[in-house]
Amino acid sequence: MLRKIYRAIAVGHAAVAANRLLQTVSDRQLDDMGISRSDFFQECMNKVIADFAAQDAAEANKSVRNMVDNMTNANLVGAV
Repeated sequence: MLRKIYRAIAVGHAAVAANRLLQTVSDRQLDDMGISRSDFFQECMNKVIADFAAQDAAEANKSVRNMVDNMTNANLVGAV
């Protein structure tokens, strides 16, 4: 539950930062980056959400790996 609250706060902070950046960046600077003003905000939010998804995947992979390591008897590895 705390993780969901933390993530909601982080996404909110990213939204505020994206809006502040849009206020200070000109259209020409955005064109130089290859981003339109209308797409910038959504791309920032998608990046934050993708980062959280990558963290979840890494944690899931780590927990599965630990589970397999705990089920494997170290004395019998390589015996077959």
